[in-house]
Formats: sequence, C-alpha cells, structure tokens
Amino acid sequence: MIRTAEAKQVCRAASTVLFPELEFGVKPCEKYTREDFQEILSRIAFDQEFANTGGKTLQLDRDEHVDITATARNSLAKSLLYHLRNLSPDAVTDQFDGVRDRVFEVLRSQRRLPAFVDVAIDLHEWRFYGSANTDHVLTTYPDLGTNKAFCFATLCIVAPRTRFTLAVVPMDANGFRAKREAVRSLLETAKQYVSIRHVYLDRGFYQVHVVTELEQQDVDYIVRARPSSGMKDRLSAGAETVADEYTMQRKRKPTASVDVTVFAVPHRTSEDEHVWFVTSLNVDSSTTRAYAAAFRRRWGIETSYASSAISSRERHRRRSRCDCSTFCSRSRCTISGC
Repeated sequence: MIRTAEAKQVCRAASTVLFPELEFGVKPCEKYTREDFQEILSRIAFDQEFANTGGKTLQLDRDEHVDITATARNSLAKSLLYHLRNLSPDAVTDQFDGVRDRVFEVLRSQRRLPAFVDVAIDLHEWRFYGSANTDHVLTTYPDLGTNKAFCFATLCIVAPRTRFTLAVVPMDANGFRAKREAVRSLLETAKQYVSIRHVYLDRGFYQVHVVTELEQQDVDYIVRARPSSGMKDRLSAGAETVADEYTMQRKRKPTASVDVTVFAVPHRTSEDEHVWFVTSLNVDSSTTRAYAAAFRRRWGIETSYASSAISSRERHRRRSRCDCSTFCSRSRCTISGC
C-alpha cells in the first residue's frame, strides 16, 4: 500500500506540471474531454500498451460498459488518435517544449539541477510499412518486413537510474550532413537548459564532419569508433588497452580532418576483440577503462524506446499472420510453416 500511495502522489505531482501544457483541440460539445485524453495517455505510457487496450482498461476501471471481445476500435482510443492526427507537427513540438520548460522551471526552483551533466545523442528508428514518400521516413536496412523507418535523434541526460530526453529532432536524411545538423541543433537546445560535461555518441555518428561539429560546439565528447587498420596498428601484441593521438580524415569532397585521441579497451564478452573510441579528452592507458565504463551509461537510453520496437514486431507478426513470438531479421519468421 505504501508504494501504491507514493506512486499515486508522484503521478499527481507530475500531472500538475505536465498536463497544463497538453492540448488536443477538444471542443466543449465532444463526448470525451481533454482530461480523458490526458488520463489514457498517462496509462498507456506507464503500462506500455496500445491506445486501444489502454482505452478499454480505463473505461473498465470507471465501471463503464466495455465489450472486451469486440474487434472494433475502442471509442475512447479512436477519439484520442483522431485528435492526435489532427495536431500539426509544430503544435506537437510546441507542447514538448512547453513541458520541458515547465519541468526545468520546477527543477531550478527546487535547486535540483546539477552543475554539469553528461548527455548522450542517439539515433532511433521506428519501422514503417506505408509509403516511402511519407515525411521523415527514410530507407534503411531491411528488418521486420520493411526497409523503411521513421528516424529521429535524441539528446538525453544520463545519470545513475536517470534517463531524461531533453531534445528531439526528426531526421529527413541519413547522411553526414543531416547527422551534423542534428548534433548542432540538439547541443544548441541542450545548452539553453544545462551545462554539459561530456557528450557520448554511438558509432552511427563516427564521421569526421560530426566530430568537427563537436569540436566547434566546444564540448568534450566520446564517440564509439569503427576501427581502421591505422587504429589497430596502434595496439601492440599482448596489450589490453591503447591510447594514442589520431587524425580522422575524409579525402573525398567535402574534405575534412580533425585531430583526436583514440583509445581501446577489451571487449567485455568477446575474447581477442576490442572496443574503440575517439575523444577530445586527455585519455591515457591508465584511464581508458574508466572512460569506457562512463560511456556504457548511455546504452540504457535505447531501452527507453523498447516499447516502440515491440510495437513494430507486433505489427510484423500480424501482417505475416504468424502465431509464434520469434522474429528473424528478414520479412518472415524462422519457425517452419510461418
């Protein structure tokens, strides 16, 4: 009971901060109210459910009559999705910004903002099965029956037991120019709210123009690297770690180069393999493992969007009429007969 009561108190406190910023364009004469939509959104966010399931569950909790066996979409969920579809991208962005501004206003008033924070920038994909001409849909590697996906980049604050999405930008291309622009936009937004200590980026951002942008933004960074032969040559026989000066170069136009420090540590699970990084930090052989451990904190961000991956797999299962729960990387499952 104590945990339940405390959870309810936290939810009520959060709702007073978040809900005033959410608008759905609901008219006074409509069947469902703005408060109904706020409650169902909260429920499906906490329970990681589809809108249809969340709508039925909410109405059952209210002792309303609901046919749980009906195949038609739940009326509350249908109304919610209708209003969300009618919101413009700018309206959604404005609401996100409003919630973020309000959260930081509360954090500052309670003096809960640390002096410096570590942040991580990541790319995320949600598999898409419609037209390739849809806004923000990119062509990517085939998976779950499609080679199309919505792609967006996020900047999150990373700390022990904490994941906070501070900024989001949609990706309209997947080349180095788009990634560089995304990094610039995310960092400029983040600097309005926090002081950045380190930026962590996965190897999808391991490109000389992106690293050049990090240098111009004057932030300390660690980027997971794709090791070249020049990097591997720096690892002497029998050495477990390495830290050395390195120059990243792009010889094709537009050319670019940037001086960095490259370091490597043993892979945690694969013998005779190493994980490589480039950084602006002053790293030596005695500190490589500590910085690699700090970088691992960013990996938890990917689990923040696990529910979206589950949704994609569920859509794939339904489309292929497969009753198993195992999925391969192609468009069909590996189970015989599926």
